[in-house]
Amino acid sequence: MKQRLGIGIALVGNPDLLILDEPINGLDPEGIIEIRELILKLNKEKGITILISSHYLDELSKITTHYGFIDNGRIIKEISAEELEKNCKKRIEIKVNNLKECVKHLEQIKIDYKIVDDNTINIYSNINISEFVVALSKQNCTINEFHEKEETLENYYINLIGGGNNV
Repeated sequence: MKQRLGIGIALVGNPDLLILDEPINGLDPEGIIEIRELILKLNKEKGITILISSHYLDELSKITTHYGFIDNGRIIKEISAEELEKNCKKRIEIKVNNLKECVKHLEQIKIDYKIVDDNTINIYSNINISEFVVALSKQNCTINEFHEKEETLENYYINLIGGGNNV
């Protein structure tokens, strides 16, 4: 009730900007959903810009359009939700012995990919792995490693501030 009351008091003056510090802290799941829906409604229907400071990154990912990541009191990165989604998107990471032939094949079959380094490629489309391996082997390209990856918002933040060294 305190969270709802605080938001209600802040809305009395019809603000254009609402700053919320940990608005879901201590709430039960139903309360979290109610606050999330209220925040979305205030933004869409009233046009209020809402700045939220929170450690609940998974919850923020459900409502945020832009992120500002803070470490030691300084903003270290600003990124749109779309950019962040691209960075955290589910992908297949492969390491190959012949990058040129692998890229050539990916272009032929019109697969969304990104070259990471001299032997690593991220693939962002669903592929038939068996057919893919056979096709590459015909072009003298071997897959040395294969990993399915999907980065969470929390992992993105931890990697941004320097990985596990800061945890």
